[in-house]
Amino acid sequence: MIYLVTYLIGWIVGLLIFKYDGSLTLIEALTLGQLVFTVGFFGLFNFVGHVIFKEKVARQIGWVSNGFQVELGIVSMGIGISGILCYWIRDGFWIATTIPFSIFLIGAGILHIKEIIKNKNFNIGNTWIIIPDFLMPLTIIVLLLLR
Repeated sequence: MIYLVTYLIGWIVGLLIFKYDGSLTLIEALTLGQLVFTVGFFGLFNFVGHVIFKEKVARQIGWVSNGFQVELGIVSMGIGISGILCYWIRDGFWIATTIPFSIFLIGAGILHIKEIIKNKNFNIGNTWIIIPDFLMPLTIIVLLLLR
């Protein structure tokens, strides 16, 4: 649920960027809001969850915590930092940030669906996350294409 709230705040951030930065088009500002806030928050929040609160997060997903979860958190932090850096680094960096973010989330969404089908895993951390897993990357991809 937090990721959906973050996604909505990313739109608001984009509108604020558009209002206060006259150098960007509306689409560019909305894309920047999604990259900086949504991707940035996603990465940092995922890092904290999978590294600091790994046992709790694993239980919510219906999985067992292990060392790979920490690796997932570290990768997420890198993606989040890339999202935040999009505020200062533009052009091709936006696409370079979108690619790993999108592949990671869409792949995770597919794995969560497989968990539901194969293992009947209907834990809230395995089901509700599917919406942002597809919504967030597809939004940024569409915005980049519109740009």
